[in-house]
Amino acid sequence: MGFALFSSAHHAIAAKAALQDLIFDAETKTALHTEMAKKNLFVKRGVGNDANAMDQSKRLRTGGDYTHSPYAAPPYHPPPPAVSMWGTPGYIAAPPPYNHYAAYSVPPVAMTSPSPVPGPTAYAPVQNTKDNPPCNTLFIGNLGETVIEEELRSLFSVQPGYKQMKVLRQDRNTVCFIEFEDVNAASAVHHNLQGAVIPSSGRGGMRIQYPLFAQ
Repeated sequence: MGFALFSSAHHAIAAKAALQDLIFDAETKTALHTEMAKKNLFVKRGVGNDANAMDQSKRLRTGGDYTHSPYAAPPYHPPPPAVSMWGTPGYIAAPPPYNHYAAYSVPPVAMTSPSPVPGPTAYAPVQNTKDNPPCNTLFIGNLGETVIEEELRSLFSVQPGYKQMKVLRQDRNTVCFIEFEDVNAASAVHHNLQGAVIPSSGRGGMRIQYPLFAQ
């Protein structure tokens, strides 16, 4: 197992969602499992490596509970205001915003004015009982690995308020994130295209949700 400390809970949740079930060993088909730790990763700054090793050992044995130990709990820092999930990394003095898609190879796509296309001709019922609060970004699930990206783009890019789209492909699963100008535009698509059948997907109706990390 391993621990990773992020600058804010917002970034940690985003990384958890983006990396969950990612295949990181092609030979054994081993998938990455991510979950939130009970406490922030905290290493006491002492003299020499022995102090660091002792503190890490203490944390693992106590599950991060410093209530009855001589180690002080880390100071609480309120999370910064939410940043855009679409930020691109840049070489500047300050650290760039976290890029949720840095681990995926997503080639840039030239944005042209799309031609109007008709809506899907079929809809199917989907299970969508655990949705998150509305926001201006939509998560598109229940897509097969054979789904054609241009087919998705043709459907969503003509919707009012559309800004941009990211498609993430894994071994046997494909998901899509779509950003809109505002919550109202995203909510309209969430309602109107719920369960729409994409012919190249092969998995029935797509599931449209509000992602947790885009709040």
